[in-house]
Amino acid sequence: MSDKSFPDPDAKIIEESGETIKLVTWNLWWKFESYKERENLILTELQETAADIMCLQEVWEEEDESQAKIIADILGYQYVYGKSFEFDGVAFGNAIISKYPIQNHQVIMFKADPKKDEKKLFIHAELLYKNSITINVICTHLNYKYEHQPVRESQVTELMEYISHLQKSKFPVLLCGDFNADPESDEIKMITGHKKPINETVLRDVWNLTNIGEPGYTWSNENKWAMKTLEYDRRIDYIFSSKAGPKGLGQPVKSCLIGNKSNDIYPSDHFGILTHLVGIKD
Repeated sequence: MSDKSFPDPDAKIIEESGETIKLVTWNLWWKFESYKERENLILTELQETAADIMCLQEVWEEEDESQAKIIADILGYQYVYGKSFEFDGVAFGNAIISKYPIQNHQVIMFKADPKKDEKKLFIHAELLYKNSITINVICTHLNYKYEHQPVRESQVTELMEYISHLQKSKFPVLLCGDFNADPESDEIKMITGHKKPINETVLRDVWNLTNIGEPGYTWSNENKWAMKTLEYDRRIDYIFSSKAGPKGLGQPVKSCLIGNKSNDIYPSDHFGILTHLVGIKD
């Protein structure tokens, strides 16, 4: 890995100490095809990542059962859930699951476009990390149709305006989710500052920081579920972060895809992303 990934020499020292925070983002594909077979694969994959923080999309919830609660209970973590809408009587939404205590959270619906309303939202959770440091984590899922790019741009504007007003922390802001947009799209460039930023707020694409030159397709024809749509390979799921804190705190140091190995069946139609962030050594 290139030293260019680190803002200063101290950050590399911290990373080499082995103290990292593991963060996952993953679209779990609700209760769509072969859910019963996929459910155990999802649980196994998330357990094997040993992630400290999980940002999940297309998470189901019913009156007496919740996918987020099942995962959180197995891991002994806390969780928050935001319902976007119901489909066949089952909620469809996002969740943040955390090893660290969740101090506060908000579920915010995007402003609806009457003609193109997919009832999308974002969740903001404030996590209590070591030394009373707050980690601000945001999990979202943007409109999926190609022709809805103007809607996604509006949603990104809302996100970045919200982030620009967050109280400053020593730990970088983390924005995760299924953005349904390519890295070169205008909506992603609005986040990374390659197009006019919102309120002078810019976040970094973690995959590009840690996997220079690798495509990192999260929607891939290697996956039989994605292949059915006859779409091209794309990277549409992201982890973004603001600038690292003191001594490289929160700096991304490595990332990989998850859910991308299969014998007969994949856990989801998306591959997820696992990233390691510089933490504080005990």
